[in-house]
Amino acid sequence: MNVYERISKQVAQLVPIFPYDDAGAVVPCAAIMWGGREHGHYFHWNTVSEVVVCWGSNEAMLTTGQIMATQKYHGVNSFLKDETNPDAYVMVTVTQRQSTEAGQREAMVAKCQGCKKEMLRHEYAAGPHGAPDFDPERFGRADDVFRQFSTQVGSSEFADMRNSDEGRTCSECGYVNAPLPIDPWNWGRQVQQTRLVNSGFHAMRVLAEKAGA
Repeated sequence: MNVYERISKQVAQLVPIFPYDDAGAVVPCAAIMWGGREHGHYFHWNTVSEVVVCWGSNEAMLTTGQIMATQKYHGVNSFLKDETNPDAYVMVTVTQRQSTEAGQREAMVAKCQGCKKEMLRHEYAAGPHGAPDFDPERFGRADDVFRQFSTQVGSSEFADMRNSDEGRTCSECGYVNAPLPIDPWNWGRQVQQTRLVNSGFHAMRVLAEKAGA
């Protein structure tokens, strides 16, 4: 599958390119950022390693063809030199190998824009299908045909928490932080579409069974 074609049709950031995310699978996830809008900033932690490949960029901090391994705990933003520049863009894949053992976890972290201290940490189990600690109902229904990707669900949950009144207010200094922009990331839309696709598939299967197909 052509990575550029896949990125052109995705609706959210960090969407797996291939429909394989089982234990031991190599999972490349695509993202594309462009200027003319704010993206905000957060931190991500992952127990499994991530490798970033830049497939194209202009006026970005990542150059076309660049490959790098991220730290397990790292900051995330648009990686554009100037977010107000509408001609700036960057497209990447972030690839991780799913664990075959128990204990794969991720976390999304927000730091206060005022005092810079950690004010919100959303950590969650991300054990993939086939791992000893996989929970079939953590990210969807046990009978889902198209599984939710744990990073998508966890990120969507983080965004909801981060943009609540409690999530925006720092318990250390009381500063009320600006909301995290949602549109550039769009995790919630991807999660909802996957839910609806599974619902539609189940509805069609029920109809087929009634028709004796």
